[in-house]
Amino acid sequence: MDAFFAAVEQLDEPAYRGRPVIVGGLGPRGVVATASYEARVFGIHSAMPMAVARKRCPDGIYLRPRFTRYKELSDRMRRVLHRVSPVVETISLDEAFFDLTHHGTDHRSLEDLAKRIKGEVQHETGLTCSIGIAANRFLAKLGSELDKPNGLLVIDPESVQALLDPLPIGALWGVGRVTERRLTSLGLLRVGDLRRAPSELMAREFGSSGRRLQALASGIDDTPLAQEVESRSISRETTLAFDVVDPDEIAEHVRHLASQVAGQLKGESLLCRTVRVKVRYPDFRTITRQMRLGVGTDSVHLIAALAEHLLRDRVRLDEGGVRLIGVGVGTLFQTEAQQLSLFDEAFPFAGA
Repeated sequence: MDAFFAAVEQLDEPAYRGRPVIVGGLGPRGVVATASYEARVFGIHSAMPMAVARKRCPDGIYLRPRFTRYKELSDRMRRVLHRVSPVVETISLDEAFFDLTHHGTDHRSLEDLAKRIKGEVQHETGLTCSIGIAANRFLAKLGSELDKPNGLLVIDPESVQALLDPLPIGALWGVGRVTERRLTSLGLLRVGDLRRAPSELMAREFGSSGRRLQALASGIDDTPLAQEVESRSISRETTLAFDVVDPDEIAEHVRHLASQVAGQLKGESLLCRTVRVKVRYPDFRTITRQMRLGVGTDSVHLIAALAEHLLRDRVRLDEGGVRLIGVGVGTLFQTEAQQLSLFDEAFPFAGA
């Protein structure tokens, strides 16, 4: 979906249309969740501190998230996808992967189908979406990102490298700010530079993650789609582009993952009584640690604090670092009333 949270607000309030709308935490520690395209002209983007956004656009419309409304429209979007695909994997309220293999491989037919999906989503929700169609998850997501808003991009196998090679290195999955700085310090500024880099260099600098990055740079991603099932737990994890040793950097990843988990809890009107962390070491040993709460919560601050506590007190972090970090919640139950937070909640994830 295109700038989903902000687009919903503009849909429901005509006076907001054509104006910069910023959705997120409004307190002193608030973070931008989604900015409308009118707000992005001012350089406002997701995960930006709200105080910075206000300085850049003092006349913008600043709103708290309304997750119940967002979930209502998200459910409508998913129903459209389930009508055309037997496998739908929901990533967040505004993003999903779906399998079109059974519709054949003719690009013109797939493009016509995607246009039909876009029309049905707009009819059901009143909102636009962008679709990427490709042979794997990475390329499909990239296609949707490259043609926003209200876009459609079909990436055929013959055009993959022509599309990828000129892109900035940050366009690859798993390349955050830290990894991007390391890659650019090696002279790898574009995806094509990474694809052509010596494999020995990537192995030395990034270990096994270097092979993964080079595979993505060649348009290769063998990650399967996961069939959507009724969730008894919610979790988010990230495989790091290189083994991370710095405890502060690891904790930063934990906080980001906790915010995503809390966002889904709120979106589904759920509370949790169990918080857990997952860590995978460079030798692929994987451990999980969890703790149970006396009361249910959907607070990003509490979930993040408990996850950091588990990481600090019950996970061994030595000089070898970690290659995967995850945060999850369990023992879920429905709540009719939204839990109030002592703090201003921040949800640093962007509407697609």
